[in-house]
Amino acid sequence: MPATPDRAASGTHQASADLAQALHWLMPLHFFYEQSGEPLPDFRFMGGKEVPYPYRSLLVHENDMTPTLAAFHHSKLYLEVHEKVLTDDYLLRLVTLHAAASDLPVEFGAIGIHLGSLPGEVRDAVIEGRIPLGAILGKFEVVHHGSPAAFFSVPADDLMVRTLRQAEGVSLFGRCNQLVDDDGLVIADIVEILPRSDESERWIGGVNKDS
Repeated sequence: MPATPDRAASGTHQASADLAQALHWLMPLHFFYEQSGEPLPDFRFMGGKEVPYPYRSLLVHENDMTPTLAAFHHSKLYLEVHEKVLTDDYLLRLVTLHAAASDLPVEFGAIGIHLGSLPGEVRDAVIEGRIPLGAILGKFEVVHHGSPAAFFSVPADDLMVRTLRQAEGVSLFGRCNQLVDDDGLVIADIVEILPRSDESERWIGGVNKDS
């Protein structure tokens, strides 16, 4: 089960409340794990300032992740949908984003999209599932911003090993985020997990060593 947020809390009632909050943050991803009968790995929640670089610069902001990752990897991104569940007004997807230039995975996670808040052509493009949501919102000039609720580390489990091509058990970093429109309505609930970036980690380690 996921860890609850790190706070000075004790007692069954508080532990239960913290677990409920954690599962609320992780809802889109928790849905697919529950559907498959697999337990969630051990998510450890942390403050934004506790997220190490380079992951802090990629996670701790209110920007959409799609253009942020595209700029970081100097590549357009493409979407791989592993599973999806569609109702009239809500779409849940388990996805990986890949850098088109290298085919490498740059993000794994799950997203719940509130279709009822989207214009018809935007909704159609989202349901088609060929382009990341952030790219669609940018293309159709849908004003929005991110609203991260929590940041975390998580050991790579079998699913993350396969989708992100990581070593089993390695600590990965991510966030629980919402995309919100100009009126404050939630467009999407997202759990975003990044692969380790060895090149960037080595560069940052060298800078810190020399400074």
